[in-house]
Formats: sequence, C-alpha cells, structure tokens
Amino acid sequence: MATFLCKRCVIRVSFVKRFLRLALCSSLLVLAASHVPAQVTATAPPLSTNLADYNNHYDAFGGFGYARFNSTIGHAVKGNLMGFKVQATAWFSPIVGLTASTGNYFGSVSVPANIYNIKSPAVSEHLFLFGPEIRFLRDPKYTLSAHFLLGGTYGIFDTDFKTAGVEPNVLNLYNNQLAFALATGGSFDYNVKPNWAARLIVDFQPTHYGLAFQKDAAASVGIVYKWGAIKK
Repeated sequence: MATFLCKRCVIRVSFVKRFLRLALCSSLLVLAASHVPAQVTATAPPLSTNLADYNNHYDAFGGFGYARFNSTIGHAVKGNLMGFKVQATAWFSPIVGLTASTGNYFGSVSVPANIYNIKSPAVSEHLFLFGPEIRFLRDPKYTLSAHFLLGGTYGIFDTDFKTAGVEPNVLNLYNNQLAFALATGGSFDYNVKPNWAARLIVDFQPTHYGLAFQKDAAASVGIVYKWGAIKK
C-alpha cells in the first residue's frame, strides 16, 4: 500500500512539473509575440517628407514669362510678348494662401500699312494682381494649386514713335493706359529640395484696354523659394 501511494505521488509530481514547464514555455511565447508588433512599428521607415511638408508660411517665385494678347483695335491680331513674372504668396494654412503677382511683358506687333511707315512697333504691358491661392493636391514631390487674381495692367504702345508725335490709335493700337486685368489658372510645383521647387504657371489672362476685353493667355516657368513656418 505504501509503495502504491509513493508511485501515485511520483506521478503527480511529474505531471505538475510537465504542466509548469508547459505554462512557462507558453508564457515566454506569448511575451515574445507581444513584442513583435512594437519592434516592427519602431523600425518601420516613416513616410517621406524630406522634400516638402507644406508648412511654409511664405514662398516667392521668379521666372520667364510669356503672354499672347489682342494688341490692335478692331483687328484679330495677336501679339507674342515675353518677359518676366514675379509673385509671392503668404500661406495661412497648408491649403489656403494670398498671392501678389506682377507680370512684365515686352515685344512687337504688326500694324496696318500707314503713312508713317511704321510696321512693327514695340509694345509692353505691366500687370499687378492680387487674390487667393488654393493648394488642392499636395505630395512630397509635387503640388497643384489654383488661383483667381484681380488687379490692373499698364500698357505702353508708343515706345517706337513717341517722339514722332503719332498717337497709337492712328495705327489701330490702344493709347497708353491703365486698365483692368485678371488672371485665373493654376500652377504646378516640382519640389527639388525642402525649400526649393520648379514651377510652371498657366493662366487665362484677359485685359480691358479700350472698350472691350482682350482674351489673353499667359504662361511662366521659374524657381520657387519657400521659408518660414505656419503658426499653429
């Protein structure tokens, strides 16, 4: 009888040992598994924001500008003008900003035959515009934005014959004047560095010299510099 009881005790002790070993192994496996997600999360690379995070408070653009506009009175004659464009934007959030822009374009236009033998006089226009800017697509590498700018333009049409005493309207040109102008369109930025980008701007840019609107178009390409941080 004593021998039988001893054997039962040995069996129970052995069972308890096996149970404790199994429980210990299970606990170690659970503990190791619970640390796996944390380690993966800690070592996973963050999203790329090394090019642009769009938290800049200001940006400034400068570059080459092109404008095509109706330069004569009563004729469907278009003038190709080239020059430069400068604009600056103050951003109140990564999406909404206020833009000030100036475009300065120079070139020549063809005019009808005249007694003064003036054929391709030089003309120029100088725009100053203000309005909202909206970023509707933001990516670390590029962004798209739209704007609606209002303001004015000063057109100079008598550069080549000012001293001859000839009025521009005699040649079917507009007289020198300050006129209404607007620009509505968008811009595409390709981010090169966190503070630098290349920008393309395309606009419908009507003016109002004389008594009618000129359905003009404009485009610019240049460099953008960004600085400052939006306060939160």
